[in-house]
Amino acid sequence: MHSLITPCAYEPDPSAGPWVEDFHVTTFAEQWRSELTDLCALGWRSRDPFAGLPIRKLDGLLRAVAPGVLATGRGAAADSTVPWLYAREPLPADVVLPAFLSWVAALRPETEHQAASRRVLDAVRQTEPEWSTSPVELSGTDISPGGTASPHQRLYALLPELLALRLAERPFRAEGQDTDMWFRAVRLEHGAELVSWPPQTFRKNGQDHHYSARLRITLHTVPFAPSFRVHVSSGIRRWVTRTPVWIPRGRGATVLFDLPFPWDGETGKRRVRLVGNAMKFSPSDGRCMWRGQSPMEIIDDLDIVRRFPKPDDLIADPRAWLDGQGDVAAAVVHSTMMGKHTIGAGLMPGERAHLDKWVEAGLRPWLRRVPSLTRAFRVTKPVMLPKVPRKDTARRATVEMRAVSARRATLRAALAGAPLNVDIVTVYPETREHLLRQLAELLGVTDLGDGNLRRWSVDGLDVDLVLSESGSLATALKAPPDAQDKGTGADEAQRARRASVAARFPLRTGRPGLALVEIPGPDRFTSPGTDPKFALRLGFADTRRLSQFIKIAEDDADDQAIRADAACRDGLRQLGASSAPAHRAGTGVPQKLQYVALWVARKQTTAQTKRASRHLVAVRIRPADPEHPVRAWDDRAQDWIPYADFLVSLAAGSDAETNALWRPPTVEDERTDVERRVRAILFQVRDRPTLLMANAGNMRDSWRWLSNRTLVRDTLGFAREPDQRLGAFGEHLRVVLLRDRNGRDEVPQWYAPGKDNDTPGFGTGLWASPDALPDNRVFASTADVPSTFPKIARGLRKLGREPGRAPSATVTAWNPQYLELTVLGCPSQDTPVTWAAITHQMRFHDEYVPLSRPLPMHLAKLAEQYLNPQSAERDSPE
Repeated sequence: MHSLITPCAYEPDPSAGPWVEDFHVTTFAEQWRSELTDLCALGWRSRDPFAGLPIRKLDGLLRAVAPGVLATGRGAAADSTVPWLYAREPLPADVVLPAFLSWVAALRPETEHQAASRRVLDAVRQTEPEWSTSPVELSGTDISPGGTASPHQRLYALLPELLALRLAERPFRAEGQDTDMWFRAVRLEHGAELVSWPPQTFRKNGQDHHYSARLRITLHTVPFAPSFRVHVSSGIRRWVTRTPVWIPRGRGATVLFDLPFPWDGETGKRRVRLVGNAMKFSPSDGRCMWRGQSPMEIIDDLDIVRRFPKPDDLIADPRAWLDGQGDVAAAVVHSTMMGKHTIGAGLMPGERAHLDKWVEAGLRPWLRRVPSLTRAFRVTKPVMLPKVPRKDTARRATVEMRAVSARRATLRAALAGAPLNVDIVTVYPETREHLLRQLAELLGVTDLGDGNLRRWSVDGLDVDLVLSESGSLATALKAPPDAQDKGTGADEAQRARRASVAARFPLRTGRPGLALVEIPGPDRFTSPGTDPKFALRLGFADTRRLSQFIKIAEDDADDQAIRADAACRDGLRQLGASSAPAHRAGTGVPQKLQYVALWVARKQTTAQTKRASRHLVAVRIRPADPEHPVRAWDDRAQDWIPYADFLVSLAAGSDAETNALWRPPTVEDERTDVERRVRAILFQVRDRPTLLMANAGNMRDSWRWLSNRTLVRDTLGFAREPDQRLGAFGEHLRVVLLRDRNGRDEVPQWYAPGKDNDTPGFGTGLWASPDALPDNRVFASTADVPSTFPKIARGLRKLGREPGRAPSATVTAWNPQYLELTVLGCPSQDTPVTWAAITHQMRFHDEYVPLSRPLPMHLAKLAEQYLNPQSAERDSPE
């Protein structure tokens, strides 16, 4: 068992003193801003206010063609006092102005705006950039009232980009390699990225497959920590070589360019950047075009000597441009929606540790690694069934019977004594048999019966089954030929399929039933709006049936028995048969403790709503309740209702949004409503001990007080109200905030260092800083690698070469989710680590592989499936 884990995170080193560097900076002149804003507004046809200048395209252009640009500042186009360009030396006007003027000319290329464009170009030519020297404190941080670091705002964009350029100046040598690897910097919307260049090649089945190492650099804070953190996450960037590139309609693809500088005197300099661009299918043009802030079209006009690929060129032959033509190369980034890639995603901990040590050396002396975390609580898991070797058949049978008995009891409680009604709707009879066998095995049924109508009775539980074929229900949605546009056509197709389900399956009375449905996977529905899953889910909900889908097996390698088992377990979970296991956090925990988790589910834009909306989901688990131990908050009833009824009501709630008199609320209205519901829930739970869990990354945009800079220990706050001590919301309340990666690397990657130079691996447990005080509130939770995942050697290498072995580039490396747990509030007599331990232990359950989140929050998040289509969740490859 590992005794330490090492986060891939860094903080300012106090022994190095303040980190101050002098930069040459220039601002975006006020004359430019006013002239350009007037020009852009000439063609503004949206009902919304003018969104501002598209300066990100200009920033990307300057990074590509001006070698002296280190970074660009955010907000410069809106505020002429904010530094715009950062450089070591002032950039010559003959470098900046041609790029600037090319960008201006592209703002309004329409014929009717040519005269206005010429006037603005003449005005811009008369105002050259003015440079000044500015000292910038790169470790500059204020401290919030709650004791949390509050970095100077410009550091969030500036520091990651500067660190990426610094690391790109140093070579990296992978273990077992005899040549150096170099990285190139890429600016991201949140942070910066390093990509090894040129790509590596792996040959399989007579074809070359290309990939690179990837490092992502982002800046974050940790609640109540006085220093900010820099997270450096590592992984694999895979490049598309399949011809032609397949991009589903409505989707896009990222392209990174390796470009020479267009100016004389810059030839031969080592390039340290790759230029990011995005291409997307344009319905009006009938082909893929550069989109959004991509600078490639302007570069093509600016550098008339070289030939640069158009999106059609890259789609037709991505391999030709990946290898480079002349001194121009371009690489299309592979994404999962493009299908399978021969190269596996992710790195294993041994290789991550090697990269991390290289990063550590490159960030000295200004940044130091945060301390490795030690175990904060000796008990890792709750009360669970023992693990028994397969060879011990007698003990294994006993344990499995205990699991069956517990499952029946949980299901009886969820159904409150009512029968379980199950519809098995399949395409192939083999899938139907797998589902029947797996459901029978889970419930301990020995006689499966026969016919399309069956009844099982076992241990006081009645199960009524109806077997049928899916027929046309599982086929792609088709918009009516007379639909006015694609948006309304997709919605009409969804409503038609929803009605077809209601026509085929009678309305259930009493407790909601369960439909286990076989449909093709999402890769079979390549056009947007044709996947029938969500329409089927809504249709079955209209008949008071919850739905769980199983994908049609695509080849013999698919183990349909495993898929059927997972589908049955997930179906029972939707019925509310998922009570929490007993914790092992000590005897000081209050009796009759209930668990409540909050999650903001976001509903996607439709033809009716025109924009996304958000809905607060609250799930409550009372393990000791004899009936419906899992419930969710129904705001209309102002009460907790059974979880299954809540899921049905979510689907029915969307009907209000199709009413012609319904008007979507504003974002501020929704935020106000979320906070109102949170306060209502806090009032409802004040009469008994409650552990409230909320995901800060998910909720802070709705409940603004959850931002790290506003958090204060043992306090809660809401908009337009003074903060209040936790006791004002009930003397029995405890609050734990969670954070996961959240798409922005808000928590660090990690590995467990090996003992005595052994290969690093993984560690399961609850962790804290070794110098944490007794009242420490911040912990890290890590779980096991699921037993269903293939066994992978910890030292597997994709960048280097193990002695006597080839790189294992085709293996997917799965890494367990790291959760940050912040005990925001608890009574003074409590020990905060106890509540962190209980929250951590709720990631483990006999019925599931280790969860990415505690069980109540897992259930709250999965309710999103009844607002938007969503695939089953598991830890992502890193």
